[in-house]
Amino acid sequence: MRILGAPLHEGQEGIVELIKSKAKYVTCVAPRQVGKSFLAQQIVLYWALNWPNSQIYWIAPTFGQAKRPLEELYEGLQGSNAIKSINRSDFQLTFVNGSKVIFKSAERPDNIRGATATHMIVDEAAYIQETVWKAVLKPLLLVKGKQVLFISTPRGKNWFKDLFDMGQSTDFTEYKSGRMHYTQNPFINQAEIEEAKRTLPEHIFAAEYEGIFTDSGSTVFTKLPEGFHKWPAPIGQVYCGVDLGRANDWTVATFIDSKGQIVDIYRDNQKDWSYMVQEILLRVKKWNAQVLVESNSIGDVIFEQIKKQWPKTEAFFTGRNKQNIIEQLIVDFNTDIIKVPSSTLFPTLLFELSIFEFNYSPASRTVKYGHPPGMNDDTVMSLAIANECRKTKQNHGKYYTGSVKL
Repeated sequence: MRILGAPLHEGQEGIVELIKSKAKYVTCVAPRQVGKSFLAQQIVLYWALNWPNSQIYWIAPTFGQAKRPLEELYEGLQGSNAIKSINRSDFQLTFVNGSKVIFKSAERPDNIRGATATHMIVDEAAYIQETVWKAVLKPLLLVKGKQVLFISTPRGKNWFKDLFDMGQSTDFTEYKSGRMHYTQNPFINQAEIEEAKRTLPEHIFAAEYEGIFTDSGSTVFTKLPEGFHKWPAPIGQVYCGVDLGRANDWTVATFIDSKGQIVDIYRDNQKDWSYMVQEILLRVKKWNAQVLVESNSIGDVIFEQIKKQWPKTEAFFTGRNKQNIIEQLIVDFNTDIIKVPSSTLFPTLLFELSIFEFNYSPASRTVKYGHPPGMNDDTVMSLAIANECRKTKQNHGKYYTGSVKL
């Protein structure tokens, strides 16, 4: 039986040449729109058909990402007589020549321990922990291992970049590496590229679509000012964004003027809600602010309390709008519109901005923003909501016209 592989574009062919080499560890930088998954599937077929009785593992960050190539490979091989069976419960394809392809998730690495592999695809390797590779996956290849393909978009300068660098060096003979670019793909969706350029922060686009190992990694705010050492007098209308704390989180109200200067911040937690509402309202009335309050299970009640006492209050649904307001805040930081207090005047804000990060989901092709585990981002979200209020309510309400003391 002879099966011809599908036509490949220039970038894909370059990686296939590395697979045909004697290198055991091949690393491929594969950003969006380059045909990464299709290439990996073709390489799996190359291994499975040319090495009978192979044990090929496809490792993905999540179960959903492991299931998709299983179904695509099975569908693509219909009518070829190459497949003996598919086991959807065990995520496994068996070929008539005895080769098997087993699809696993790195979410539960203990379920992979103890197996033996001849070949392996580590899909979206940059999104898998280095310890999973070293402690769980690599031992699978110690006895019969022939070759591994690490294929991923970059995620900062982590272990995936180390593998790529080793593949570029002549000092590591078992390692080879290459990269692909969306311009090599004749089937490129140019509309998606233009949309990504327009909506994504520059360093995220560089990593996800250009395949560049950025210094910032997953850090969102790469251009932070030193900050002012004295609260400024507001210019024009003042706007307030309220982020409501849950459990050990903080409730934060940030006040920003029409020019993007932060003029006041209230931050507190583990206090009675009625007390914090009154503290926020004192500042709202002081600055005659237009108010936007986060709305959620808690926020609906708090919003009504504030709205009842201050009519210039509206609800904001953070969940479905979070990406938009964060990316607008990034743009405004990068264009020097936002002016923030220094680390001596209000240290929490600059710290939370410095650790705020993004996580790109290859499965859904979406960017999620938030704080690292164990940290907080309440001041960042409050600022983002205040900035949204500033940008959408510029023509509402009266300007702050004088000095009112609390």
